[in-house]
Amino acid sequence: MSRLKERIDYQQRLSRVIAFIHDHLDDEIDLNRLAEVACLSPYHWHRIYHAINGETIAATVRRLRLHRAAGFLANTAMPIEAIAEKSGYGSVATFTRAFAAD
Repeated sequence: MSRLKERIDYQQRLSRVIAFIHDHLDDEIDLNRLAEVACLSPYHWHRIYHAINGETIAATVRRLRLHRAAGFLANTAMPIEAIAEKSGYGSVATFTRAFAAD
């Protein structure tokens, strides 16, 4: 398989993973399940994901959840406590630190 075909194959696999993450942002996201979606071993999948996207899967999930939280803050009257909980944070203080750092 040529390098270009291999990269396209990995991009397609990672696109499936990103779609899965978007569909399951409210759930606990398991590395092994994401590797299954990508049809790769967990080790190989995480290594490829980081190499192509430049961030870990944990960073991606955190970024996507915080991006969604920004939308909730800007476009809804949802209390910050509910947004923090929906974003996977146990307290408002932890949420605001993460939000400010990102």
